[in-house]
Amino acid sequence: MYKCKELDTSYETKQELFKALKANKDFIINSKKSKIQESINKGLSIVTNQTKVSKTISACKNIEMDENYYYFVVNSSRILDSHKDVHLDGNWEKTVKEQQGRVYLVFDHQLKRDDIIAMKEDIEMFTAVIPFSAISKDYEGNTYVLIYKVRKDKIINSQAKEWLDKGYSFEASVRMQYMDILLALDSSLEEDKKEKENFDKIYPVIANKEEFENLNYFWGVKQAKNVMESSLVLFASNQATGRMEENKIEPSIDTQEQKEAVKTDTSHSSNFYNII
Repeated sequence: MYKCKELDTSYETKQELFKALKANKDFIINSKKSKIQESINKGLSIVTNQTKVSKTISACKNIEMDENYYYFVVNSSRILDSHKDVHLDGNWEKTVKEQQGRVYLVFDHQLKRDDIIAMKEDIEMFTAVIPFSAISKDYEGNTYVLIYKVRKDKIINSQAKEWLDKGYSFEASVRMQYMDILLALDSSLEEDKKEKENFDKIYPVIANKEEFENLNYFWGVKQAKNVMESSLVLFASNQATGRMEENKIEPSIDTQEQKEAVKTDTSHSSNFYNII
């Protein structure tokens, strides 16, 4: 039997499963796009510990890590979550341009005055390509990440400032809305040719695919919007945590004058921003 979580139905064959997914694709995608989600609830939060943050980000946007700032990695790509969603490289580029200066850093996704850690005017969002090892993940290769940069003297929550200065660990979680999603099917049918092409391009770069049995389909998130805030939280149950350590960060493609493909690990044939 093949279980379809989205339709809460089981099917005897893969072909029946794929037929149902195709028939309901627009409904499922629209449902996913209609929701405001928190990455902590999807297994996609990131452990952040400022004492472990690299002292230089020389390769990122041609600047060096400034000790007067905190750097919060709030989301990463290439990790398949329990909803069979996988963030694709480049999915935050549009939101960085459009939401710059419009998102807060808060505690626990609470949009209350006392839970604000940094004001929206004091947060710089940018993207970068870093090794999974930089966030203490055992996965091979690189990951594309969304980062918040905040001056230390702009942390307005006294409790957060104390804990950050002491080097305590938090989970960082982004509030998001999916804007562009594609379906990927491991199908041999001609009618599923496009979905099979999606599968073949994305599947090789999913870092945690071994954690899933019978991975016959998934949803690729081509574009996501950071909605209102990202958060520091104390607890999370997920498989995508890590802390950013002493590693170089490659510049995001969108920040380079010439849009050259970012070179990833040799076991992956697809380049960043070129998956789909």
